[in-house]
Amino acid sequence: MSVGIPDVLRIPAFRRVWLASVASNGGTWLQAVAAGWLVWEITGSAVVVGALALAYRAPALLLSTWGGKIADRHDWRVVGIATFLVQAAGALLLAILTWSGALTVPVIFVATVAIGTGFAIGLPSVLALVPALVPVQRLQDAVALNAVGINVARMVGPMIGGVVLAFAGAAWCFLLNAVSFLALVLALAVIPRLNQGSRVPKRLRAAVSYVAHDRAARRLLIGMAVFMMFAGPVQELAPVVVQRVGGGPVALGLLLGAMGTGALMGAWALTTLSGRGLPRHISIPVATLGFGVALGVVAVSPWLGLTIAGMVVAGGFWIWLPTLTNAAIQMSSPSELLGRMLGFYQLSVIAPIAIGSVLFGWIAQRIGIGWSLGIATLCLVGWGAWTLFNPVPEIDRDIRTIRN
Repeated sequence: MSVGIPDVLRIPAFRRVWLASVASNGGTWLQAVAAGWLVWEITGSAVVVGALALAYRAPALLLSTWGGKIADRHDWRVVGIATFLVQAAGALLLAILTWSGALTVPVIFVATVAIGTGFAIGLPSVLALVPALVPVQRLQDAVALNAVGINVARMVGPMIGGVVLAFAGAAWCFLLNAVSFLALVLALAVIPRLNQGSRVPKRLRAAVSYVAHDRAARRLLIGMAVFMMFAGPVQELAPVVVQRVGGGPVALGLLLGAMGTGALMGAWALTTLSGRGLPRHISIPVATLGFGVALGVVAVSPWLGLTIAGMVVAGGFWIWLPTLTNAAIQMSSPSELLGRMLGFYQLSVIAPIAIGSVLFGWIAQRIGIGWSLGIATLCLVGWGAWTLFNPVPEIDRDIRTIRN
């Protein structure tokens, strides 16, 4: 193998999809920068700008489980192509209307909801594609690499978006986002049909019953939801954290970039430790504890440098949770329920972040950001310690189901 190139990237189909996904995630950030800027320019309202982020996430809160049902009924590749085309159309519409001077705030919101809807419905199918593209022994590496791609886009996308917005205009940000979705369409189009859709009952209650009776599934989904509830708000409340240590916009960029940088380092550490035999049912509580300790540093730090260091460590452990949980669900869930289980996973990530950000923002407004993050720290450390001393070894099982 070539030095520095992960083995999983030597699989052509996965490599094409991964590269296109990185481009698409970057394009999403370009759109977020441009749309937020335009809404601010038109309305001058921070509330409306914040509502734009909610407009993108809201469909996932409502449609994640439905997207999982669709994944179990239909070819994942076809679902992915269809939903990416919807997202490309929304971005292209914004580009055309921006160039024509006909863009309005309601149109931005409608297009954002459409793009968010395509994302919500298509993500379970796209996640389910991964184990069909790589050997089972490389699945965790593939999931980790996907997480790395997301964090690379998170680090680089906003910077590129700012440059394109400044020198070429918002329309080009939207157009590049549309092109990035089409890159994914092309990557999926050359993959043969992967699954025929299951013939078991399609009712959601089948997946609910499975989660209710399976210890591993319960621990994975509850653990993900708890983690995101108490860990997610630190990103949403980063401007408040920066203000507390006397920083400005540059410091905010450094703070968020620090978390992305830590995530890249954490992905490397996770791959190394997993290769040496560290089991997932231990890694998950360790990561929860590690993030909790790092969040505690951010909560009490009076200095920007120490706060940034805390965010680097937090980012390193952050990436472990979605990587390990996603891989465990894909390797341990029955194939006929995989789409719905991934829909539950998607919901366990998005809904708690939305709830936690509002809750801890409200707490911060009343008793201060330090106390707010301190409460979140205690909750994470408590949960991490309890799960470490009450392990569920079934999390590491691999049913090695053949998915057609």
